[in-house]
Amino acid sequence: MNDMDAIRSLMEMGIARDVAEEALKRTDGDVEAAGNLIFSNELPAGISENVGQSAHVELPAAAGDGCRPGDVDAYAVEVPRSESEGWEEIEVEDEYNQDEASLEESCLKSQISVPTVVAPLPPNFLFENYFALFCLFVSNYLPHIVAKPDFKDLNYDKDWYRGNSLRSPDCRVALVSKDDGGEEEAEIVPEGQLSAEEREYTLQPELLWQLQRLSCVVNSRISDRAFVRAKMFAIALEPQVQRKLGDVEHLYEILPSFIKSLTVDLEMCPGFDDNDVRQLFISSAFHTPPNPDLQQEPTTKTWLSLFHFLPEEYDTNLYRMFHILLYPEDTVEDGDEQLPLPAAEENENSLCDIAPVLTIVFDEMEENTDSVPLAEGVEIPLEFYPQLYTKRCKEKLIMDIIAKRKQSQLDSRAILQEIANLKSFQGKDILKFINSSLDYLQKDGKPQDTIDALLSVKDYITEQKTQKMNEYKKLAHRLQTEWNLSRPEIQVIQTAKDLGLIDEPYLLVMAVITPYMYFSRDRNGQWYYVRSRPHEPGNHIRACSSPLEVQDSIKQFTRQPSESPLMFIYCKEGFIPNDETVWKALENNQGCTKFAKEDQLQLNKMRDQSSSSISTTSASAPPAL
Repeated sequence: MNDMDAIRSLMEMGIARDVAEEALKRTDGDVEAAGNLIFSNELPAGISENVGQSAHVELPAAAGDGCRPGDVDAYAVEVPRSESEGWEEIEVEDEYNQDEASLEESCLKSQISVPTVVAPLPPNFLFENYFALFCLFVSNYLPHIVAKPDFKDLNYDKDWYRGNSLRSPDCRVALVSKDDGGEEEAEIVPEGQLSAEEREYTLQPELLWQLQRLSCVVNSRISDRAFVRAKMFAIALEPQVQRKLGDVEHLYEILPSFIKSLTVDLEMCPGFDDNDVRQLFISSAFHTPPNPDLQQEPTTKTWLSLFHFLPEEYDTNLYRMFHILLYPEDTVEDGDEQLPLPAAEENENSLCDIAPVLTIVFDEMEENTDSVPLAEGVEIPLEFYPQLYTKRCKEKLIMDIIAKRKQSQLDSRAILQEIANLKSFQGKDILKFINSSLDYLQKDGKPQDTIDALLSVKDYITEQKTQKMNEYKKLAHRLQTEWNLSRPEIQVIQTAKDLGLIDEPYLLVMAVITPYMYFSRDRNGQWYYVRSRPHEPGNHIRACSSPLEVQDSIKQFTRQPSESPLMFIYCKEGFIPNDETVWKALENNQGCTKFAKEDQLQLNKMRDQSSSSISTTSASAPPAL
């Protein structure tokens, strides 16, 4: 638990912020010890009027313009490493300002085990770069889906990875009428079977072709391909999406259009039922408008392709940022404070069906951004349980916890007041008054029955204080464990599992700080750090020694609002395919198999030419003197 969480925990129990900070400072951040100190020492147990505010999650709009050159320069830097990490750094040069020979050499990996990466475009193509990284995720985690349609021959071109042009396969998607004269169905047929009109006007899955090309390479056990350019996906976007890029300002506005393009391309192919693909990316939620029209349904069902947060909505961890799905924005007065409404019917903001792919965007800062810097940044969990925010989990567990938290906070404040009453009366310390009275009576030999009566009062007060402190500590412990919604991994998640409300976690698989610095996880759990610099050749790739490096880096770059958006992609654990499933799917796709072989033959040729050139240069060099 970090400092802010500890302070908030004490404040939720009715302790003033300054008192909480002082107590935590004197107890090295131990919440329970700090609570004990407040009542056993001279620190005043003030009753706070603090109200914990949940972060606000806005529902995504539609679809972005790039940023200006130089906007991300400050963030395209190498993450510091410790002496004990022992990472091996592999350099893969980009193609900016490279001659042909140098470019061909840079296409080759130094080791087969190194992942194929995406070389970003300049910063004025910022959103295209994010989309290319999303496509890289799809190629790593959904290749078995991408490989379902088989176009037989993807029409190999040795410069395919550059994205300067897009070749069509020899087979195309066509709508074919069946013999019974029923509805037309999609089929993949040779291009020669299409009429000129069909070739001209039938929409083709160009983005899917590019995804298949990348998928068969990044999942190959023998590929030497070091990188592809982000441009290969930008040129495959539909014209309306490309036009929209010039009309929007934020990633969350355009990313849903990117995802829609991907789903449309797949679903136009045979082998997919309606909504098969969009269910992979699109979640649903129940949303209650702040002031619903009385003539309309107050709660509506909406669809989400991503979640996005403004810089002023950053909080200490992702669960706190999602709390708007649980805590109503409206509050009720209760004594000295405002508390969230506990009744589920007061607020229907909750998730319904959660897609196996969950995308989260942290918006970039703007000139008018008003946010409080986070000293420790945002903690992004490696395992996330968005199921906590479903309506079912909310009704079966979370609302009960909220009600218990509300009651326990009221009880805590009542106990604090009782302890304060036992401690002083009319501004005077009761026990000090009794002790001084006993000293006086015992010194002057006053009647023993009077002394015994005072001792009995003292024992009663001490016993009552101890009892109340134990009650308070018990409540505090439950608030920090079984009722802790800010850190549900402590106990709430396990309780939900025991009740059968949630199953497996969503695993963080990609964390994009900027397109020039991102972390990517392979399907077996190994994280890689990839860095490049705008307008400069070179990508640096290294394996991370621990997933904790990813979390620490995210914290580092969320202490202040970023100049470019951050993108996090989660994938449900059971949805992640194993290597055998991926290899089988790609091997069964004739077009992917052929393309991967042709690409590796080209890379082998380039490697042989490079080796031959080096040998010739060495042989022609004059002998050393």
